[in-house]
Amino acid sequence: MRDVPAPAGHKHAECRHAKFSTAASKTDWCPAQPEPLSSGLDWVADSDADRAQAYERLAGAVHIRTETFEGMPTDAADPQFDQFYVFEAYLRATFPAVHAKIQLEHVNVHGLLYTWQGSNAALKPIVLMAHQDVVPVNPATESQWTHPPYSAHLDADGWVWGRGTTDMKSTLIGILSAAEKLVHEGFQPERTVLFSFGFDEEVEGERGGKALAAVILERYGPHGISLIIDEGFTGVSTAFGREFARVGLSEKGYITVEMAVAMPGGHSSKPPTHTAIGITGQLFAAMEASPGPVRLDESNPFFAYLECAAKYGDMDARLAERLRCPDCLPALGDELAADPDMAVFLRTTQAITVVNGGIKENALPETVTSLTNYRTVFFETTQVVLDRLVAAITPVAAANNLTLDAFGTHPDVQQNVIRLRTVGPVSEPAPTTPHVGPAFELVAGTLRHLFPESVVVPSAMTALTDTVWYHGSSAHIYRFTPAYFDYLIGFHTVNERIHIDAHLSTIRYFYKLMRNSVGWTTDGE
Repeated sequence: MRDVPAPAGHKHAECRHAKFSTAASKTDWCPAQPEPLSSGLDWVADSDADRAQAYERLAGAVHIRTETFEGMPTDAADPQFDQFYVFEAYLRATFPAVHAKIQLEHVNVHGLLYTWQGSNAALKPIVLMAHQDVVPVNPATESQWTHPPYSAHLDADGWVWGRGTTDMKSTLIGILSAAEKLVHEGFQPERTVLFSFGFDEEVEGERGGKALAAVILERYGPHGISLIIDEGFTGVSTAFGREFARVGLSEKGYITVEMAVAMPGGHSSKPPTHTAIGITGQLFAAMEASPGPVRLDESNPFFAYLECAAKYGDMDARLAERLRCPDCLPALGDELAADPDMAVFLRTTQAITVVNGGIKENALPETVTSLTNYRTVFFETTQVVLDRLVAAITPVAAANNLTLDAFGTHPDVQQNVIRLRTVGPVSEPAPTTPHVGPAFELVAGTLRHLFPESVVVPSAMTALTDTVWYHGSSAHIYRFTPAYFDYLIGFHTVNERIHIDAHLSTIRYFYKLMRNSVGWTTDGE
């Protein structure tokens, strides 16, 4: 996250503090910093032997190509998932103490649910999550990698190269490495600790994450889990002259829409004014001209982050003043949204990701299909997003005398039609986890112990995680990476890599969190 400059042309008179609610100061949206929390032993995990072992464990996991692809079978027992047998065998061989001490059960074949039984059955369990699968490497891009994508090459500067290093085998191996150390130390958790590892998160998690969540919900009941931690596009980074550990308290919604334009084919020597591909281009232009509103207010976790930056960081005084002026927020939100890094927190994103149409240069395309992926912002719903899409493209359909079949309104029309349908799972934005109370204090206090220069601040996850299936199990779901975010590069793309120091800090975090959970109680326990 880059520092935010004060918008040009600002006038102090535009922000009148009298417009504040008298009920509470706006700085209340920035949580008080908990004391660093350290219970029991510390494990620095930074000796030469520790570093070598951490690398070898991570490298072995990266070598195994646990890729998942769109369109894979719904049956998890299909041979296309057999690489996960190999991966599980690797985990068993690499972490013998964990597998001797902690119960492992299989959920829908390849979902791995570890239950480390606590000494006090009255306490609600903790769930630590990761997924085993990785996005595929496009064969056409393999030559672009500095080091082969499954080599797990460790370079002289400490970078480990390979698919899955950042997303998210470092976390999975980090959790098990911490547990292996704790077992060797004779640690006994007070409350039960669950490790829940899905195997198809990269293809929406309906076989793995969904099945695991269902088992946990049935076993422990609604809100029967004290807290859940999963991946996030947030970690420890510097902004506004200060180091912040950003913890994702919510997650944007998810929906993918297929758009198909069907028109008569024919010879390219006698084309219509606009081919199906040309019409599709008009539709794309209309969609991108209607991106949806920006909102910056206290309902958005990003607002709390900015409040913390104003409170603890070196934020420009004019920007801080505008943050504390409710009437200034609409214009300020629009200005901040000009930065793509910030826009993802302030509006629903729309990404046209797949287009297919035409089969020969001298034949008119009969059908053109496309996929558009939406990540629904916290203040909108799926229906609002779909309604905006329909409104944007209706004039294009009318201008070209085409029927718009919007999600089943005209299913019988087969020609000269624009057809919309959703594909894959649909999720609404996640409920926002409170940034006060015992659960946040455990998570944040552990971060403060390991990153003593950091201010722990609310943030949000802008991508989909397997926590989408767990909303019924806990009101306290956190999404973040316990590492310096500059040490994780190349999510889902060429030259994905993680610095070994980021992997080590991940191990240390989960080790310390489990130790800190002893003696920790939540409200109502």
